[in-house]
Amino acid sequence: MLLKGPLGGWAGAKKAFCRKGADLPTKTSMDMTKAKTILYVEDDPVVLMAYRQRLEKEGFLVESAKDGLEAMRILLRQVPDLVLLDLMLPRFDGGEVLKLMQANPRLKTVPVIILSTNSILDADEEYVLENASRRFIKGQCTIPMVVEAIQKLLADRPAGDSTTADNEADAKSPEKLARTIA
Repeated sequence: MLLKGPLGGWAGAKKAFCRKGADLPTKTSMDMTKAKTILYVEDDPVVLMAYRQRLEKEGFLVESAKDGLEAMRILLRQVPDLVLLDLMLPRFDGGEVLKLMQANPRLKTVPVIILSTNSILDADEEYVLENASRRFIKGQCTIPMVVEAIQKLLADRPAGDSTTADNEADAKSPEKLARTIA
């Protein structure tokens, strides 16, 4: 029986199960050593779910962040194989996330695919076009088109090491890092 309330569904069941001392398999404990990790930064839960389902069906591990700040925290903790990035985000926009990645030697070589509306600021457009691997406009592409681009970008790249940040304090304060690169 699944728990009801704020801990309902899988999260509630997992928490209740873990309280009894049993171990549940996690992504890291499953045999996923060859799967490539994609960080999808998207604030629209419907779009996120559609892409997540398709990417997982194709064999990718999908981490997600609902805003730029959460994306920065994840990126400072682990290095994904690819970032799928919306530009119009709360807290820190996608352009700031891209600047963070370019300023960090561990993240600079991670391919970035921009998946956003066509309404980006002119000042950021040149930077985005110069530093992103690909750019798609949401209303003008399909999920299979984006998946194909991801597969092509990652075809010859080994799965990332998902290394953790040397300084956990840095991973907890992306605001400080964002100020230093601005």
